[in-house]
Amino acid sequence: MSTAAEDPAPVTEFLAAHLPEAAREMVAAVVRSVPDYERLPRDMIERDLIHRAEDNLRLFVRLLGEGREPQAGDLDGMIDVAVRRAREGIPLDAVLSVYHQGALAAWNYLAAQANTGEQRDELLRAVPQLLRYLGIVIPGVAGSYLNERQDLRWEQREAKRALAQALLQGKPAELLAERFGIVLGGYHVVALRTADAAATVDGVRPAMRVIHGEIDALSPHALTVLDRAGGWVLLPVSEPVARLDAAVARIASAAGVRVIAGTATAALVSEVPSRAEEAGEIARLALGLGRPTGVYRMADLALQYQFARPGPARTWLLGLLAPLTDHQHLMDALRAYLAHDHNRVAAAESLVVHRNTLNYRLNRIAALTGYDPGRSEHTPLFAAALTAFDLAAAEL
Repeated sequence: MSTAAEDPAPVTEFLAAHLPEAAREMVAAVVRSVPDYERLPRDMIERDLIHRAEDNLRLFVRLLGEGREPQAGDLDGMIDVAVRRAREGIPLDAVLSVYHQGALAAWNYLAAQANTGEQRDELLRAVPQLLRYLGIVIPGVAGSYLNERQDLRWEQREAKRALAQALLQGKPAELLAERFGIVLGGYHVVALRTADAAATVDGVRPAMRVIHGEIDALSPHALTVLDRAGGWVLLPVSEPVARLDAAVARIASAAGVRVIAGTATAALVSEVPSRAEEAGEIARLALGLGRPTGVYRMADLALQYQFARPGPARTWLLGLLAPLTDHQHLMDALRAYLAHDHNRVAAAESLVVHRNTLNYRLNRIAALTGYDPGRSEHTPLFAAALTAFDLAAAEL
């Protein structure tokens, strides 16, 4: 490029003379080849794109005349455009392809206008400067675009977090939703809980990042309030809730922890707080009872949910087992007997004791409690009592 720097006048004058037409050729090529720009309003193309193309060409001509590469301050205009395109949601590959397509169209147009061998030689000598120019401009534009998209994602996530908190607390949320362009409706309310709040992925990446990624992939319209221990997800009822099971399984696999999700459906926004209470209790029960990774609904834990509620029935059931709590061998015998569907041989084998020993322990249970686990009308009482006992232990 030293030749152009020593005597830039001929080539820069030639470029400047054809600058408006070259800019229009650039924009025409971009609109033809980049679908995201083809969909832009016609007045924006005339008012904005062509103006920007002229500015871009004018900058290149000036730098060519000065014999130098672009510096940070030279890129301000293109950085502003990149930020606008990021906010408009135009993909990065489309934004960057504009520079390649535009440069090619401008070069082809100018080459066609070069009527003498001297003009063509001058254009060829400007190629290295053009490549260096693009090599600085494109990374600068890409970096600004990505920074803006990161800021936008953070803003959107914070907006969704604020809206989710308002809905979960039963506070007015319509104005907040309207402000951020979010349409409210019914939600699957999900209480997400992890067994290890300090979990990391491969010892580096927090499980929280995995959760965010999976929920974003599950639905771009999901509202979340998440932390390292899990949190809340409001999934629009229009989304298939069945996909949640696979997402929870992937979170658990990637994070290496047990992940529990309790869920309940709020048909109306006003129902979100009560359904959140229900989903949270289901998740707490499943986690406390040692249930494996999965999504749990009321149908899965209805009995346990009811026994977790304070009341006379729960108090009576806990009292039924009170005489046995200091005799672990009797508790183990009762659990084995119920777990093996009243099969005494199988229960005795699981305990590694003789069948007569098991019979003795079951009789002892009947004597201490006044209820016989061998009687069909008493068996359900013991099963319910063990459920209440385990729930009470999980609360400690």
